[in-house]
Amino acid sequence: MESSPYLYESGLTPLGEVVDPNTESGATVFADHPNQELIVACRGSANPRNFGTNLKFNPVPATRLSQINVPSDALVHSGFQEASVGLWQKVGPPLLETLKRQPFESEIKDVVFTGHSLGAATAQLCAVHYMSTAKDLGNAFIKPRIVTFGGPKLCNGSLARYLRNGPLEGVDILHLVHSQDPILVNNERLWNQMGFENVGIEMECDPSSPTVYCDEDDEQCAVYGAPPPNPKRPRFGMKVAWNIMNHCNYMGVFVGPRIMAGRGGGGGNGQQQFQQQQMMQQQQPQPPSQRPGISLNNPGQSIRSDQDRLGR
Repeated sequence: MESSPYLYESGLTPLGEVVDPNTESGATVFADHPNQELIVACRGSANPRNFGTNLKFNPVPATRLSQINVPSDALVHSGFQEASVGLWQKVGPPLLETLKRQPFESEIKDVVFTGHSLGAATAQLCAVHYMSTAKDLGNAFIKPRIVTFGGPKLCNGSLARYLRNGPLEGVDILHLVHSQDPILVNNERLWNQMGFENVGIEMECDPSSPTVYCDEDDEQCAVYGAPPPNPKRPRFGMKVAWNIMNHCNYMGVFVGPRIMAGRGGGGGNGQQQFQQQQMMQQQQPQPPSQRPGISLNNPGQSIRSDQDRLGR
């Protein structure tokens, strides 16, 4: 984590890491002190066990998401549901304790779940677990936001509608994708055949620059100033994308696994535990003038999803 080239550019303070020993799915929790946010960043595939999780794509009943009254026909990707259960058991308790105690000088006012690829799936489902358990915090409860990158479709329409109208009602959910991503392009037909769909709003972004696109008739074009997509850019399913590295490039940032100097490339033995006291520490990032490198452009506006555009 300390070796990441984006650590100081981001201005985020890493508070701790967790790894589920069964599925080896991982997450890092960050504090964004200037914006008064806690960010739960779920890691994408980094080892053979993670890829095995991805391949467990058979739909199963959504009975392990900390929810009650889930429709009997609500189905979810088997591997992602299993990974989210183990990951939430590790990250949930210290995250909730941090929100309850508010140990920082500036009060935490926002919680963001985010991730890429496998991490996009576990981020969404961990947010579902969060909504069920965090309400016990009373006044300390904070409604989360969800932002994913290159994430797969993970559930059928019945579960997607249940989540939008139930546990995730009113939660901003944004899925950032691009049409050069081979995982998305080449699996779109399979997901459609399985009846899988997105829970939130899908928005196209550029793989190599901090730019998002929208349809010309989309109201968000005017609201956020996002340009329409390049008409030469094909839609999903119209071609075969082949460069797997494009799955790891999003908005000018490489989000794939790295081999760090002096560290294994597969995340160790998967037994690393989240130390609760790490969540309690108040660490301040270096001021911008001391951070090496050039930060990504900031458009200065947040992008909020419009849940009314989705089928209820």
